[in-house]
Amino acid sequence: MKKVVGEFLILIKRGINLMTNKQKQKGSKFERDMTVELNELINGARFKKVPASGAMGTALHEGLLCGDIVGEVEYFPKKLRLEAKNGYMKENKEGKYFHLRKEWLDKIKTEALQTNSFPALVAHFENARSGVKDFIVMDIVDFAWLINEITRIQRDISEDILLSD
Repeated sequence: MKKVVGEFLILIKRGINLMTNKQKQKGSKFERDMTVELNELINGARFKKVPASGAMGTALHEGLLCGDIVGEVEYFPKKLRLEAKNGYMKENKEGKYFHLRKEWLDKIKTEALQTNSFPALVAHFENARSGVKDFIVMDIVDFAWLINEITRIQRDISEDILLSD
């Protein structure tokens, strides 16, 4: 980790601005906002924005800098690793839609496997005034694992109650 921080500081000293455009700044703000929202919505959650995440973590092959948001939730068996995407709105005659890229899901899935984390993509409909604004996307295998874990825990609780009677 010290090596990664050192390489990061070298880039800054060379004058390489990692926040060169408004799109990156907007993405960083979305990551901060989602961190706050997840911590407010999920009981026992401790989510945080990964500093210098994304391209920097990928370029340096540093798993701890991969993903935009990481979190722990009390009693949840794994850390969560989230890729955050803001905007990517398109419009056609049918209406507005979010442009989702397969490589985003592949990337966060790979990074989560390397760090034994639970992967998901958190995204936002830009300029949405009502209805769904923020949402989560995940691989069906991860969704099934999540449902199976909840079901197993509920079953274990039910069996414990029956055994104690």
